[in-house]
Amino acid sequence: MKSKSYLTLTAVLVASLVGCNKAPAEPEKMPELNAENCKPESIAKIKNDATREQFATTCLRLPGFKPSPPRSW
Repeated sequence: MKSKSYLTLTAVLVASLVGCNKAPAEPEKMPELNAENCKPESIAKIKNDATREQFATTCLRLPGFKPSPPRSW
């Protein structure tokens, strides 16, 4: 009886570890930053979620930093 439970436990353990040796997906190359590529339709075409998110974030910052005009209260 114990040998069957050990065999079952071993089979479950092996089955749960089968997919653990997959290599991580290769990240997509980010497209060039320009007005055409920063359109929502172009961003939606990027398949890799992490690359799409990083590219969209970079597109939001595309115009660059513009400091506010000085204010004297």
